[in-house]
Amino acid sequence: MKLASAAVALLSSTLPVVTVAQECLLGSFTLEFDGECTAAKVLETYTEQVYEAAGATATSCTTSAEDDLNAKLAAAGIADASELCDQVYATQHKVPFTAAANRGTDLHFEQMFYNGRTDWQEEVETLYEAKDENGGKAVTSRLREDARKVGEFYRADGQYSRVSWPGEGTNALPNFDSCPSNAAMCCWPKDRQANDNNGNCAKAYDENCVDKDPADNTNLCYVDVERGNSSTGEDGKGFIAFPGDNNDGEGAIHCHGFAWADDKYDSISRYKANNLFFVSMYDHMHQRGYVENIPGNPMCGCMDQMPIVTRSDCTQVDLTEDWEVIFDGTDMTGHLTKVEIDFNACRGRNNR
Repeated sequence: MKLASAAVALLSSTLPVVTVAQECLLGSFTLEFDGECTAAKVLETYTEQVYEAAGATATSCTTSAEDDLNAKLAAAGIADASELCDQVYATQHKVPFTAAANRGTDLHFEQMFYNGRTDWQEEVETLYEAKDENGGKAVTSRLREDARKVGEFYRADGQYSRVSWPGEGTNALPNFDSCPSNAAMCCWPKDRQANDNNGNCAKAYDENCVDKDPADNTNLCYVDVERGNSSTGEDGKGFIAFPGDNNDGEGAIHCHGFAWADDKYDSISRYKANNLFFVSMYDHMHQRGYVENIPGNPMCGCMDQMPIVTRSDCTQVDLTEDWEVIFDGTDMTGHLTKVEIDFNACRGRNNR
């Protein structure tokens, strides 16, 4: 009997002691913060708004704010605050990209658009296609009217919601379904809109806006035709070289691109579709009238599908995001309550 008791005592002394952090705060709470959702931000907000709130924590509590929060996350089946943020990002509502043009939901119009081949790109305002009610000449193919949904979308979801990337999901566009360099670009050789302080299209349209040029911001070196086959649907091969520039080469060309991060939850990655919409449909077509594609390559696509040029302008997204995290005593969930997107010129090293 004495031997058995000694053995039990020895066994118990060798077992590890597991200490579970005791929650100091019970019940529900709501956290509100802005900026990026990170583990550090969630903990900072929990500490300030809940744990250190007046009268919230008993003086006898020895559990830290971090351990207290982690205990609640574990009870809700969430590994840590980083996983909570990942869940918020993964479940963030996305507006279909097709809502921007409002020309169907199968991305067929968008496929034609990004190859430079829709009525928005091939037509130019004219007085020779229709008559008004009095028998006089009537304006048709006015870009701002035909593409008015683009302006409406920019003023709403384009700036205040996350837009889905057209290179993913059903009917994914081959222009954007694989971008190994995490960058995309558009290049335009034509201007079709007057009086917008961009390009040399002018009124009267039928005389002064025929095959007009955008503002020239690059030098087109050459086109590798095979690079664009996956998007254009052609089976071209070979190269088209432009050894000169301007009138001695390709004429006026305007290129503009954007890039995103490897981290799919980085802000510039989550809102890359908003940037694509802004650069291609709103800023350059709707506002400036820049249209069509460089022959052999799509109008817009991943960098590995585009012409070789000396430079490109660039746009980045800058965000304002407001968050809410709710704990009901059992489950913890987070969601965005506000999104505001600004589109600005890219800043590189040292903000240059």
